[in-house]
Amino acid sequence: MPAPSSLVARALKRSAALAGAAALGAGAFALPAHAQTPEPEVHVAFDEPVQAGADFATGSIGLEFGDDFTPGEHDVFAQLSVYGEGWELAPGETDDGACTLDAIPPQWVNCDAADAEAEIDFAFDYRIDAGVPSGDYEWALLVSVDGTALEPVHGTVEVAAGDDGESPFLYESAELEIDSGSTVGAGPVYYQEGEIPADTAALVYGVSAPEYILAGTAEVTAPYDNCVDGFNGGPGVTCVVTDFPDEVGSAMTTTQPVEFTVFREVPGPIELCGCYFEVRALDAAELDAEFGDVPTTGDLFGLSVADGSHDPADFASWGPVTIRTTPNHPFDLAVEDANIKGGNGDQVTVTLPVENFGPADAWTFFDGPGSYALVGELPQGTEFVSIASDESAYCREFSDDFLGETLPAIEDRDAADFVCIFTSIPRMETYDVELTVKVTDEDADAKGVLQIVAIQYDGHPGAIEGETDDNRADLTLNGTTGSGQLPKTGSSMTWILAGAGAALVIGVVLFIATRRRKTAAEPAE
Repeated sequence: MPAPSSLVARALKRSAALAGAAALGAGAFALPAHAQTPEPEVHVAFDEPVQAGADFATGSIGLEFGDDFTPGEHDVFAQLSVYGEGWELAPGETDDGACTLDAIPPQWVNCDAADAEAEIDFAFDYRIDAGVPSGDYEWALLVSVDGTALEPVHGTVEVAAGDDGESPFLYESAELEIDSGSTVGAGPVYYQEGEIPADTAALVYGVSAPEYILAGTAEVTAPYDNCVDGFNGGPGVTCVVTDFPDEVGSAMTTTQPVEFTVFREVPGPIELCGCYFEVRALDAAELDAEFGDVPTTGDLFGLSVADGSHDPADFASWGPVTIRTTPNHPFDLAVEDANIKGGNGDQVTVTLPVENFGPADAWTFFDGPGSYALVGELPQGTEFVSIASDESAYCREFSDDFLGETLPAIEDRDAADFVCIFTSIPRMETYDVELTVKVTDEDADAKGVLQIVAIQYDGHPGAIEGETDDNRADLTLNGTTGSGQLPKTGSSMTWILAGAGAALVIGVVLFIATRRRKTAAEPAE
């Protein structure tokens, strides 16, 4: 059983699924390296194998630039992420630059070196919870030089299970499909593989809820006298059972259901979390320190031996709880036809409304720069000047260096002229985008195109939108309706639906990651 101090790290755990989303935000949307940007040789070092449950150790991020790097003339940023359950990173002591903890998630650490030397050695502290399984865990390093991101570097770190991390409990995975706006009750099952410590005063049964990017999509509650909101310092529920079954070789279930609620604004179908549940044994001192007096009468949450036979092979060392919404609650993004009116030499601004007709919110699914994009090609006879919106979107000209070399082959790389990227678009909301162009040929009759798309990356979040016919609109000059370069029935920009995750990026390195930097925090003892 982990010591109570490890609860600090436990409170900050995130599921592998959400770590993947974070990696997508910082990695898949990173700008490719510019041809003239100096690139370093990268060395990331852990003291391997990392012993699960051990105290903080110190690792290093080494960057060695070549002769094309002039010392003192470049600013260097590095972000290290480790993926999987139970990791915690913290800033280490370094002479080459400042590292800060990105507290959500704790498995990221950001390091900066202004006016950097050609050889940089950042230090970071790390640990991983007791009880995590042995194996190789992936890490990724993102490096930027003077605001231009280089290609991510990936590797693995070996972890050895801690000697004091053994638990007598194994877990059965639970998968729940829930209608948006509905609640279901469930009691994920665990298995007692070994002896519970003789001095155990209570079993603590906890279930996590969606957090981080998908926080607020669903909640997990248990309205009983011996249950409290929250689980290991995050969203969820924790129940303390003092009268518990103790039968080695038996599967255990709950006497009362845990309630899982998905809010009505959440679209479907979508997987909301790789949440988890856990059972811990506490002795009397630990019980008093964490919970104080626990009710023993009233409406109590309890545990009992599950009916029927259960195969231990169906249980694992951690308990995933997957929440999915049913496929009957889409959002409906829309963009309208727009007409640019003006004569030769005029500078004209036209409003492009981006709408979501609901019934669900177009939710945030990626950790930057956004999850939705308005992409446009100008009609002939116009020249791009500017594109702007309020703080709900990031807008810019769409250029070839913005696309980078990470795209799959497309029909026409030069099709798009501008883009606005939205983090989310709530139901029944309209965002106005202001497009300004210069009219160069008032009689041109080849129309442009507007397209609002939901960004996809490696199949996530999947097909949610119910109506896509209104995702595309004409952009005309002086009401012309010529056949145009992009017919209404199809567009050379449809690649965006599948490839945007690798291409639609903000021209400032790691926008979301750097925007969310926190003050350095002391590592847990």
